[in-house]
Amino acid sequence: MKHKKLIFAIIAAICTLAIGIGSTIAYFASVSGPVKNTFTVGDVALTLTETTGEEYRMIPGTAIKKDPLVTVVGGSEECYVYVKLDRANGLDDYVTYALADGWTLLGGFDGVYYRMVEHSAVDKHYTVLQNDEMLIRSNLTKEKMAAIDAAALPQMKITAYAIQTLGIESASDGWYNLLAKYGE
Repeated sequence: MKHKKLIFAIIAAICTLAIGIGSTIAYFASVSGPVKNTFTVGDVALTLTETTGEEYRMIPGTAIKKDPLVTVVGGSEECYVYVKLDRANGLDDYVTYALADGWTLLGGFDGVYYRMVEHSAVDKHYTVLQNDEMLIRSNLTKEKMAAIDAAALPQMKITAYAIQTLGIESASDGWYNLLAKYGE
């Protein structure tokens, strides 16, 4: 019986010790408050507008008002913005023009110009042509003008593109990515 009391006392001591150690460990436990992350969506958006019409009369030595305007929509990520000027049916034989300040010719690509635009909460507007005009060459003769094929009149098509700069190493790389996406 003495032996049973001793075993019982040892078991009681072990249980007391275990409870004491367990509560000591619980005393040093801790938990942080939660960290909540919200992920918003980034985007790049632009528009190309023009108010001066779609058809223009060529009169030697005159200026034609032409006001293509690229707008990078507010909230867009930092991006490369490109304009591609497709000239058809001998347009350059009849007119001259210059790009507005800030556009850089993209080496190796005919008629492709670019600029880098920083992130902004508000719309950013960029004119394409200097002074919003094209000049009709003054050395055009009546004979040269009469020789224009009515079925193939000189034309210019302007298209604007944008691509985020993040992850793009250069303006050329950005253009190659756009070509892969849009197949131009």
